[in-house]
Amino acid sequence: MTSSRSDLARMMPDAFPVFFTGRQPYAGQAMVMPEVVRGHNVLFAAPTASGKTEAAVTPLYQRHITFKRRDLSTIYVAPTKALVNDLYERLVTYLETRQAGAVARYTGDRHEFRTASGAFCLLVTPEALDSLQLRRPETLSGVRAVIVDEIHLLHGQPRGQQLRHVIARIRKAAAPSGSPRDRFQLVGMTATLDDMAGVAETWLGAGAKVLSHGASRDIELQFVDIDADGDPDRERAGALARWLQRAAAEKVLVFANSRNGAHGLAAHLHRELEGTRWPVHLHFGALAATERERVEDEMRRKRYGVCVATTTLEIGIDIGDVDTVVLSDPPRSVSGFLQRIGRGNRRSDVCRVVAFRATENDERLIRALVDCGRRGELDDIHEYDRPSVRFQQILSLCWRATRQDRPLSAAALCAEAGADDHKAVINDMVETGCLADVRGALIPCDRLMDEADAGQIHTVIASRVGSAVVDIRTGKTAIRDADESTAGGAIFHGGSMRRLLAGSEGGAYLGGAAARSQSLARIKGTGPALPVSRSVIWGLARQRGFDPVRWHLSGAELVTWGGETYNTLLGALFARQLPDRRFAVTPDSVAGPVHLLDVSLDFIRELARSAEEAGDLPLSTATKFTSPSRYLNELSPRLAALEKRSSIPWKPFWRWLDRIEAIDQIGSMPPTGAPPGADAR
Repeated sequence: MTSSRSDLARMMPDAFPVFFTGRQPYAGQAMVMPEVVRGHNVLFAAPTASGKTEAAVTPLYQRHITFKRRDLSTIYVAPTKALVNDLYERLVTYLETRQAGAVARYTGDRHEFRTASGAFCLLVTPEALDSLQLRRPETLSGVRAVIVDEIHLLHGQPRGQQLRHVIARIRKAAAPSGSPRDRFQLVGMTATLDDMAGVAETWLGAGAKVLSHGASRDIELQFVDIDADGDPDRERAGALARWLQRAAAEKVLVFANSRNGAHGLAAHLHRELEGTRWPVHLHFGALAATERERVEDEMRRKRYGVCVATTTLEIGIDIGDVDTVVLSDPPRSVSGFLQRIGRGNRRSDVCRVVAFRATENDERLIRALVDCGRRGELDDIHEYDRPSVRFQQILSLCWRATRQDRPLSAAALCAEAGADDHKAVINDMVETGCLADVRGALIPCDRLMDEADAGQIHTVIASRVGSAVVDIRTGKTAIRDADESTAGGAIFHGGSMRRLLAGSEGGAYLGGAAARSQSLARIKGTGPALPVSRSVIWGLARQRGFDPVRWHLSGAELVTWGGETYNTLLGALFARQLPDRRFAVTPDSVAGPVHLLDVSLDFIRELARSAEEAGDLPLSTATKFTSPSRYLNELSPRLAALEKRSSIPWKPFWRWLDRIEAIDQIGSMPPTGAPPGADAR
């Protein structure tokens, strides 16, 4: 799939405006997807920083020119606002010299899309696209292609199902083309996904082509030792500051797993590096958009800088020539690990990674992630249908019709949605009072109409709107979700330490400079941490000298290396067989009266087959697997239970069992220290 620049030029028509980024990981290489030029649906997998964006956009622009389209024809969906902003800057640079106004963007922060006339590509987030299609559907009537970037962050998530529904609406409402060759196209792009064929069918339909390009970059790993008994953030900051002085790195991107982890490290690092060449930046979702964009711009333009971030900078954003990626915390998935390390050294074939080491377990976990990355041992993903996401889509269409004073029946709604399987959820919404059926017209209840009028129904993310902290210097929101009970503490914001102040009538404010000795204020968390993935647990098993495809039965413990998710399901199967007994689950084992069971692979398969067919595992067990979705609690108990039971990961569980070779019965396991699922922090 690779070709030289001159080869590529010969392959394309003279009118084809080929452009290059200079960001390909291998000198002299570029990518081209003739399958997209010919109008096929394509799922494209390639390593980070390998030019996927250009490989998708270029042939679609060729089709835009070839078919003489005069209005917006391509939608480019990215999972985050930061990535939309990055892509916008890149594509404007490439395309605006050829066609003024060719690129526009539309997010919750930037409503810059004014007209479809003369445009080629619109960059959006899934939620902004949902809103735009509802409020201004006529601007999308000429769309002939949708690109979904970083699809692995959406697959298996409520946002992914929402986006597929929105794409179906756009496709249904698209104006017919004058040429049979000008067909509607879907292009998905990913760097890290297993079961590519299954993902392609789910997102792009039967017959979609799966393409891959390039090879993974080498990983150059270095550990920095810290004191296990000290304050974690202070220890990491001091060690990183000393490393920076020795390594003479210019730009460094540091990833933490939590908001407070990122904030604490950035604050202490600022104190360590104040007065040096390295300004310290902080980037996470609770910061105001203006501050996040300032940080991105500073890291992109300036020669020196250290940016501490959460997952907000984990995907395809070019914030400059980052020398090294630092893992303050080990990611909990292989995908997260590969995405994070892929942010650095994007113009070379080596990823330079620094990780902190306080104990041997810290090193084991990082080496397990490296091992999985090199083996291509990716994370398991369970995709399932969520009635709560259908609820959001139905509500959206009913709200629009009601505000247009247009009666919308169930049949008409399904036709607008491009789907005929919403009826069960429509009936449920009528039964619960969320919808009223007035002589065949579906009308949302007053409470939901008010939410829709306020623009609050375009997301399925189960999160509340955080309380705003106003900057007294500007009068504008600086940050959300600060813990008001820690008022008086220090907040690192805008490159300086500021005091968090409590308002006399509630609320919080960002005040003047904080004293160096002040303790840090805290940011409210976003929820419990995700479990360590099964793939990482397998990597840990290999680090400890075990083969994860061979289980070990030792007395009251069955060591499976299954991770918390699969061992939870396995423990539930054992409890179903012995309802009066209890089983304890860890990421690497299931413990309890396993000696009362005839434990064998055939026996476990029969337990799983029986439970899946009966669908009678306790609802409390099913709830443990359910990814949160905003409208789940709006469903009737019956439909909510159906969604929760659908979340039980039977398909990946069966794939896991199929990979197991044997169960070894041994007297005892050798001492190995902490269990492989232990958190390194």
